[in-house]
Amino acid sequence: MLANDLITLSADKQFVTKTMHLPANYIESFHSHSWHQIIFPLNGLLQTNIDNKNFVVPHNGLLFVPANTVHRSIAISNSKFLALYLNPSFTVNDREKLKSCLVSSFLKELIVLLFNVNSTTYDEQMITNLLQVLHNQIELAGNYDIPILIPDDRRLKSIFKRLTNQPDLQLTLADWAVTVGASQRTLTRICAKEFNQSFSLWRQSIRLVFSLELLAKKMSILEVALHLGYKSDAAYIYAFKRLFQQTPSKYRKNHLS
Repeated sequence: MLANDLITLSADKQFVTKTMHLPANYIESFHSHSWHQIIFPLNGLLQTNIDNKNFVVPHNGLLFVPANTVHRSIAISNSKFLALYLNPSFTVNDREKLKSCLVSSFLKELIVLLFNVNSTTYDEQMITNLLQVLHNQIELAGNYDIPILIPDDRRLKSIFKRLTNQPDLQLTLADWAVTVGASQRTLTRICAKEFNQSFSLWRQSIRLVFSLELLAKKMSILEVALHLGYKSDAAYIYAFKRLFQQTPSKYRKNHLS
């Protein structure tokens, strides 16, 4: 059932849920909901477009989308995400601003719990209490800003798809220019226009964001680094710390355990 149909049939409820599976490179149409939405990937990686803003949402982050906000999500990798729709008629859901934030272990368990709530075990007051805790946790959570990854230019899109399938590719800017039929200067100019950064930094951002899924697995830091094409764990750690302001080990301990 479509989310908006589910919302229409649930006008008397405080919230409804929907689990979605999106294959890599799937692009939603732009749409909106009359209720607030929480987008939470259980696995995979999404990029959500809202007006002139883009939000990358990994499996340890969520995006709060206020009611009637036009948006669409693009699956960067095979993704399964939980969509939680909050009825704005209830005062507990009074947040009206976009927010991208990290998901703590407690917040994740709370969202999963809400997906398993049913009227036989939880009365309305209990549900209200749970939603109040959810609201408070999102308010307290730190903002989570990740550089956007998906380009608009068709030549960069071709490079992006290759890198998402094989992040350890060692092609130089000159190699990529030949591959996609553009000059190095053109690729450099497009990257600066779309991402406000160099081609090499954009490529590195792709590797680092994809490393978040690898860090959630039982792989050593060195194994993650080599899988991404880094020549050593030191090079990976240095780059990761520049983007996320902490080492991969600390990130794993604080956000992925």
